[in-house]
Amino acid sequence: MPVKRVCILGGVITLLFLLLAARIAMLQLIPDSTLKEAAFRQRVSGMDVERRRGNILDRNNIPFTNREIKYTALIKTACMPEAEERKKIFEAMNVEVPDGLSSKSMPVLLEISEDGRDALKSSDADWISVISSLERYGGDSLARHVIGYLNRRDQVGQSGIEKAYERVLRDNAVFRIGTITDAANDPIKGFGYRVKEWSSDSRLGIRLTLDYHVQKIVEEAMDKNGLSGAVVVEDVVTGDILAMASRPHFDQNAVEKYLDSSSKELFNKATAAYNLGSIFKIIDLAAFFENEEDILFGDDDKNRAGEDAVQGEAGGQADDYRFFDGFSYRLFPFDDLFDIGTVIGRHEFHDPDHYYCSGAVDINGLTFKCYSYYEGGHGEIDLERAFALSCNSYFIELGQRIGYRRLLEMAQRFGLGCRTGISEQGIAEAAGNLPDINAYHSRADIANIAIGQGAILATPVQVADLTATVANGGIRNKVNIVDSIVDEKGRIVEKIKVSEGRRIISKETSDRIKEMMEAVTLNGTGTEAVTGYWGGAGGKTGSAETGSKDVVHAWFTGYFPAAEPRYSVAVFAEDGRLGGRAAAPVFAAIAGSMLEKGY
Repeated sequence: MPVKRVCILGGVITLLFLLLAARIAMLQLIPDSTLKEAAFRQRVSGMDVERRRGNILDRNNIPFTNREIKYTALIKTACMPEAEERKKIFEAMNVEVPDGLSSKSMPVLLEISEDGRDALKSSDADWISVISSLERYGGDSLARHVIGYLNRRDQVGQSGIEKAYERVLRDNAVFRIGTITDAANDPIKGFGYRVKEWSSDSRLGIRLTLDYHVQKIVEEAMDKNGLSGAVVVEDVVTGDILAMASRPHFDQNAVEKYLDSSSKELFNKATAAYNLGSIFKIIDLAAFFENEEDILFGDDDKNRAGEDAVQGEAGGQADDYRFFDGFSYRLFPFDDLFDIGTVIGRHEFHDPDHYYCSGAVDINGLTFKCYSYYEGGHGEIDLERAFALSCNSYFIELGQRIGYRRLLEMAQRFGLGCRTGISEQGIAEAAGNLPDINAYHSRADIANIAIGQGAILATPVQVADLTATVANGGIRNKVNIVDSIVDEKGRIVEKIKVSEGRRIISKETSDRIKEMMEAVTLNGTGTEAVTGYWGGAGGKTGSAETGSKDVVHAWFTGYFPAAEPRYSVAVFAEDGRLGGRAAAPVFAAIAGSMLEKGY
């Protein structure tokens, strides 16, 4: 072989040896955690103790999740003593001996109490270690229908924020137990165990608009009053949801026991649609005040009952209007509707400040009773008093004069019949329902619309937002329940909240409605909403028929403080019957506690 070729070959071999020597020196002298991790993983068998998830936080970064410490006993099976000694330790921890426990078993994990942990500390059982970690859901966790829950097996979100933001909250950070094993994958006695967490640098959380302390106030008030239903608190100025709660609720760590329950613990009533009842009279006021001159003095024929629809095509007949005068029903043609004769005298409805309520009205054989029916009616009342006393007779007649199109258009402006938008942020919600604005509506239909009965459905979220709009001077804000995606230090990674608002009624109309809502709490059906605190409130009660004689839902919605509203609260009491009794006291408890705590 030529000398030159030999020299080249020798140089290559020498270079390879030098590179190998340098690599060996690097491995020996310079620590490399990545290589250590890889080597460790190759020679151990392991199991996951806990997969970490990002936190779900309130608006002030107070966590709703991972609030409580839990304790797990790690049984090092390869190091266990005799059965009798093991039994004593298990009894001290107050746990049962796991089935099939042997020295060849993989490490065993047992959840233990704080007392069990203390018992281990006082023993010399070096074959058991205690691992402290965070419980995703504690026994007193709040906002359960908003937060949702996880599948216990794979820790994947199944509902609420947990499901909607699964990809954000799920992390690769895992607590893992490793043990040295032989070729048969059995633990090798004497080599010990290792607990290792591979952390993630990108753990993210979800910041909500909820306020942890307001949420706690709401849930305590619901439980103290035994409320089965829902409560929503909204910031009047921003549209942020500060609290959302539904009762009954559920144990997030044992969801399976509620799957076949008839009590619907997993059902979020705060976002479900229910019959609205007299809460709709707020819409009546808005439609009337925004169109008052045309309604009372203008050419209003096209806006009366039936409007532009053809009755015959809808299967309707000419509507007769009968007025209950306290003794019997008297028949009047509709053209004379607003010049009604009674045994007391004649009353012109052109002046809404002078109306005589005799207890009921009848349209085409359908009787619409005022709740004062059995007392002979409210007598002569004006608009403010009719609203304060929730007089059905008055608002049925006012609704006939306003017309269904104006009523339904105003309801649409306030967001009834469509989702608020929190469904886009991960919280499923119903749209509610309004009658078809383009269909024929008889006078009886309009009567139902005016008092919020029949096909009208709304969610507590929609009602809280409707109230917030009135309290905010007629400006309706975008409703939000999620603020942002944040990193572990609370820094915003992505903004979710949408801040926008638009005027839907004039400030003058808003002020007039607020004045009447405050009369409800001062001397109307909602006086129990302002007991126990200063500052006053405006509100409206509602009792909503459901089609079943045995089920009547109750509502109270309001805002506080009266002078400078900051919060709206919608209280829904399922089958509560009377809003002033079942729902208003819950509002009072919430408002009083919030004001006491400086909100």
